[in-house]
Amino acid sequence: MGQYSIETGLYQERTILKDTYFTPPFNVVEIREDKTNPLMEVMIMSSSPGFFNLDDYKIEINVKTNTLLNLQTQSYQRVYDTPDGARQEMKVVIEEHAYFSHVPHPSVPHKGAIFESKNNINLAKNSVLIWGEILACGRKLNGESFAFTKYSSLTEIYREGKLFYKDNLYLKPSAVDFKTLGQYETFTYQANFVSIDPFHSAKERMAFISTVLAEEEDILFGVSQLSEDACALRVLGNSGEQLFSALKKIQKQLDKHANALRKKEIELKLV
Repeated sequence: MGQYSIETGLYQERTILKDTYFTPPFNVVEIREDKTNPLMEVMIMSSSPGFFNLDDYKIEINVKTNTLLNLQTQSYQRVYDTPDGARQEMKVVIEEHAYFSHVPHPSVPHKGAIFESKNNINLAKNSVLIWGEILACGRKLNGESFAFTKYSSLTEIYREGKLFYKDNLYLKPSAVDFKTLGQYETFTYQANFVSIDPFHSAKERMAFISTVLAEEEDILFGVSQLSEDACALRVLGNSGEQLFSALKKIQKQLDKHANALRKKEIELKLV
């Protein structure tokens, strides 16, 4: 069983890696180039090429009050032939006036893959979350479109202890033909994206997201308002790199909002 945990801290108004723990195959590396940047960027590196049979990963993230964390992945997450299944459980706590953004590389389930993922995210009243997920149909260039056995990803987001958003992505190709009308049809990738930010209106972010995605070709997308300060995005496409690049473009701009907000708070505090 592999696991890693991250706890942020604050030192001279800058987010630091206060505490971390990891076991093989993981390594936690800070990749922030500008050390004066209030936003800490951390990459999860792995010596494993993907999930193998009976792999069980545990992840814990604690973003402390007034800290800003951008968590990145190193490469595509592959799920190999796993007759007995593989799973991952991620628990995230985002405290008051804290910021957490995470848009991992696409997940690629190979032929025969069985995978289960559970994400439990807890937000305080004034914390910010940027969360993304991209799923491939499989190794389509190898003729493995929807050749996996089962893929399940459950994401539950709580605000002040109350369930705010729940997304249950469950695909079982033997039970449903995902190439038919009303399913994936001709598309082979799906992306989900959620933005919760009490400091910016949902409509403002929805307009920005729509503008970015309108520049992309051969995709379908829809943005839904969850509340006055939250929105969710769904995208269908045929290129994992295209969808990942588009979501990262959105994430990068929203991360700038976080930096601007933090710098403003610092200025007000200094005054």
